[in-house]
Amino acid sequence: MIYFLSKLFTYTILPPSLFIWGLVIASFKKIKFLSLSLALLFWFLSTQFGANLLLYPLENWHFETPKITPKYVVVLGGGFDKGDLATSAGATERIIKGLVLANTHHIPFVYSGCEAKYAKKTVTYIQQGFGTHIPTLYEGKSLDTYQNAKFTASLLPNKTIYLVTSAYHLPRAYKLFRHFDFTIVPIKTDFKTKEEYRIWSIFPQMGSFRNSYLAIHEYVGLLSLILRKIS
Repeated sequence: MIYFLSKLFTYTILPPSLFIWGLVIASFKKIKFLSLSLALLFWFLSTQFGANLLLYPLENWHFETPKITPKYVVVLGGGFDKGDLATSAGATERIIKGLVLANTHHIPFVYSGCEAKYAKKTVTYIQQGFGTHIPTLYEGKSLDTYQNAKFTASLLPNKTIYLVTSAYHLPRAYKLFRHFDFTIVPIKTDFKTKEEYRIWSIFPQMGSFRNSYLAIHEYVGLLSLILRKIS
């Protein structure tokens, strides 16, 4: 039920739905101020400056890093695609980072996410390409980050881990895995901020709008943790 309500909120309230509803209301009420405000907000969220402003606090979040020797590398799912590398670009970057860690420290690699069958293709493809073989485990039932943590907790006998996910997603993932008694060394990957500004940075771009959406989604997720008393 929580998962359903979370997705319902995501698809009906967060951008772009926010702008659609606002414009619909403005069209009936003829509220010029609302239309102008929505246009300016849409512009801001679609610029590199706006996206970076939202992403920076997430990607530069301060974590407590305990002095431990992790027993597993846990990589969180991030979507799937087509082809031999059957996971999305962000998810593939997470996998590569996780495999490098697992190979370096000679510990098992764990993938958590409902697209585990696609991740398995990517992992196999990469290991074959580099001639390595790392023990792997797959948790394929989880539909969100809360379930990633919950189901991974029941899968692993030891909860000292490297936790690998996108930098903007790591603050929420870290809190949820801590909630399920994991001891974590956080590993950031798949950064979205673009630090080099050009004249074109003030113009709206779909890539920047998507990055703003990802950041807003994480802030809403962090707020939901507060409401659920998960710190």
